[in-house]
Amino acid sequence: MSFTFKDRIGLTIFGSSHGEAVGAVLDGIPAGFYIDGEETRKWMERRAPGKSAITTQRRESDRVSFISGLNNGYTDGGSITMIIQNEDAISKHYDDLRENPRPGHGDLSLFLKYGKFRNYAGGGFLSGRMTAPLVAAGSIAVQILKYYHIEVVSYLEQLGMIRMDVEDPDEDLIYSLDTRMADPSADSEGRKIIAKLMSEGDSTGGTVKTVVRGTPASMGEPFFDSVESILSHLIFSIPGVKGIEFGDGFSISSKKGSESNEPFKWDGERYYTDSNRNGGILGGITYGDDIVFRTAFKPTSSIRKEQETINVITHDVKKITVKGRHDPCIAIRAVPVVKCVASLGILDLFFRMRSSNEWNLENDSGN
Repeated sequence: MSFTFKDRIGLTIFGSSHGEAVGAVLDGIPAGFYIDGEETRKWMERRAPGKSAITTQRRESDRVSFISGLNNGYTDGGSITMIIQNEDAISKHYDDLRENPRPGHGDLSLFLKYGKFRNYAGGGFLSGRMTAPLVAAGSIAVQILKYYHIEVVSYLEQLGMIRMDVEDPDEDLIYSLDTRMADPSADSEGRKIIAKLMSEGDSTGGTVKTVVRGTPASMGEPFFDSVESILSHLIFSIPGVKGIEFGDGFSISSKKGSESNEPFKWDGERYYTDSNRNGGILGGITYGDDIVFRTAFKPTSSIRKEQETINVITHDVKKITVKGRHDPCIAIRAVPVVKCVASLGILDLFFRMRSSNEWNLENDSGN
């Protein structure tokens, strides 16, 4: 099913932007892990709308109700079911979009696939609202990874043409700044850009950088279940994502082998390289260095500038101005989403690695 990711762990999301609720079901989590509701609340608040002047002013409390899977705060081995009520949907803002799709948005694709039966209000299930259940489920993965000293940190590295250059930023600093750029100077410039775009009714894109610390060696499988494959599969489930690169990514294609190859080093506990050009992954498998990747988000397609579109019934050219409350840069609120979704992928890979390694040890012939 398109709403389900399933391997060592399983995740199903449900709901829509302007429906009664959104939610998730997380399977495959062993019994006995303590899940702190305050930690889940923290990550939901960091994703929630209406938290600063430079994000959408839709107001949602985003309280997560755990329907099953937890017993006195501990995972019980069953499906963890989470529901988040929608409280501030204004569907009338989308009446003009029933037949007039927004340029750059999935409105047209939704019409072509589901026709008159589609749920178009607020973008339906193509909306960024669906990242709320992703974060709810991902917050559980974040907490379980801490048991194994694995930490996933995401931050906004680039907003439009403003780019920060800070390595290993503190997570509290990231979320103390409106742009999540972890650099006060870049944050100040970024806020100026956002203010200008908001006054013009326009938007911009951005790039989120993610670092996975404490990465164990031997996660991932060659070819179809490589670390890059699993993470990319999940990251592309986030609305607005248009690209992902690991390590030096596309820029490595312009380097010589003598420039991109790096000597391995040993610190007494793990292998690493000085520049980590391959993002901690070789042959689809981790070798102990940090996993590093970047996620590219397109500009928000819902903008107040007048745009040209085509009526899907009459095929006449129409002029539209999008109403409603929308983020001028979806990448800002996507920072905790990338962290939480990446955490789900890392947890899945970690559980697979443990199962595989235990099997190999038990069946090792000694040859």
